[in-house]
Amino acid sequence: MSLPSRRRWSATPAAVAVVLLGAALVGTPAQADPSRPQPAAQANGSQPAAQANGSQPAAEANGPQPAAEANRPQPAAQADRPQAAQDGPVLKFHVVRNEVGLPQPAESDPPQISWGVPGDPDGGTAKDVVVKIDVSGISAFTDILGSGCPGDVCAWPVGDIAPDGYEGGLIEMRAKPGAALGTTGTARVYATSSNAKVIDTTVKVTVGAVNLVVSRLPQTDTAEPGSTLDAPITVANTGSLTAQGVELRIGTSHELGFAQRFSNCVYGTTDLPSGNGRTLPEAVCRISTPVEPGKRYRLSTSVGFDVKKTALFEFVDYRVTPLAATVPTSAKSGNGSGPELALVPDGAAPPSESLTEWWRWIVNAVNTADLDVTGDTVTADPGDTVTLAAKIRNDGPASVDLITTDGQISLLVNIPKGTRAVKVPERCRLWNGDGTGEPDPDAPAYLCWIGSPFPVGKVATLPFVLKVDEDAPATTRGVVRHMSEWGAELTFDTNKANNQAFFTVNVTDAAGTGGSTGGSAGGSGGNQPQTQTTTTYPNATAGTTGGGTGALAQTGSSGTSAIAWASAAVLAAGGALVVITRRRGTRTAA
Repeated sequence: MSLPSRRRWSATPAAVAVVLLGAALVGTPAQADPSRPQPAAQANGSQPAAQANGSQPAAEANGPQPAAEANRPQPAAQADRPQAAQDGPVLKFHVVRNEVGLPQPAESDPPQISWGVPGDPDGGTAKDVVVKIDVSGISAFTDILGSGCPGDVCAWPVGDIAPDGYEGGLIEMRAKPGAALGTTGTARVYATSSNAKVIDTTVKVTVGAVNLVVSRLPQTDTAEPGSTLDAPITVANTGSLTAQGVELRIGTSHELGFAQRFSNCVYGTTDLPSGNGRTLPEAVCRISTPVEPGKRYRLSTSVGFDVKKTALFEFVDYRVTPLAATVPTSAKSGNGSGPELALVPDGAAPPSESLTEWWRWIVNAVNTADLDVTGDTVTADPGDTVTLAAKIRNDGPASVDLITTDGQISLLVNIPKGTRAVKVPERCRLWNGDGTGEPDPDAPAYLCWIGSPFPVGKVATLPFVLKVDEDAPATTRGVVRHMSEWGAELTFDTNKANNQAFFTVNVTDAAGTGGSTGGSAGGSGGNQPQTQTTTTYPNATAGTTGGGTGALAQTGSSGTSAIAWASAAVLAAGGALVVITRRRGTRTAA
């Protein structure tokens, strides 16, 4: 028999939620002998231990039908409740869901009770821990899959739980054939330990489920700044039980505003996963309209969004969940002054492929952003070390916030011939124009990630420290221009007159003659500058930023290839927390 896996996790609440979600997706191990030493972590998850004689779940498929709630057996293992130690750790269970619905008839992907213990960093190691789930309160209408729970008690002989916690385990369930919809009961998750107090928890299990989904609004590419867009969101219930109300959450990018403020909506901000760590505006609307199975509902008043004059690449995120029965009456009222938002029946629920639990509505405005690039000029002697600063300013009219694309704003900085970069900003990496081999050591180029949001009036400043060679020409220049991080043109900037500038070094008593010339100095034309805010990215040596040594610490790639640099990697990792398809130069909803 295989032993249960042991996993450690961070004790922070955020990590608890993420790891528990991961635990719900893993496989299921079998019984362990509690007297044997515990093993290292396995890869396939943790299931309750089964008896050596292979006992199956007590409740067979043809067993007793659901009893009334008042007559249903309640969790009976009172003798196993943990006793508080005089001094020692305190362990508290976390479960992925406190309420679980069982589809009827059963589906191929069974629901789960998934648990974990974050540990007690201040209390030390909890010893001789045996985790248990008492399923006697649900066994009359529920089959426990896998190794089973002899005597209606599932057990995990965990052993010791260190202060960094234990990832946990799970059981999978399905409703017994013939179990009546709406039948409900409670499972208790608890544990015993020789030195720790364990705070148990319960999970409510119900035959049938509410499955609320929303419509997929198609992308719009013609939003006019200053206009108002209506979002005809619909809600459907593809489950088997009625939702007694719904909670509709709507988050937006910053350049969209809520046109109405309904009286039953709370308006504030939120840290949406899709916001890549940025706080975004949000409305939480609690709607008391019952939503019946198999039916679709439209909003009583279409939710409108004001398209600001600064809008460009925008979006609206929305999802709906059943309104919790435990929400107090005071919390169901909002801070809006408009009418109450309700749901109105709108026919049968459409096919499931046109619905989703969460949706991002892409809203592209008919707008532009004029990015003004400026360079710098210095006079130096051979052997001098000088600083030149490249700048980029957003002259509007649109703000640029590229949450929904990988084509982030970047500056390509070519180092003037006869000089060498000895210190570059942290967000800059070596760029090789043809995408192969090493950059020319006499004239390297750097791609500097500006990123977003980049609002109107903001200025990003990138200082480069250059060493002037002894044989530098009398005048030498390097082009500074903007492009995407993939080397593509920024099509939303339609004013080409100020898209590039130069680093110019005038060398006194130069040994060489001539130098690079040509091109426009840039920095002129376009819209009038707005009130500015300035961001200067701190310096860092090229050796440390590139992971190598000297000014040529890292090689970039061509104008049509991706750059494997840390900033882009972080951006991509953030995007992977939500279900969003991202393509170079394009914006698509998930």
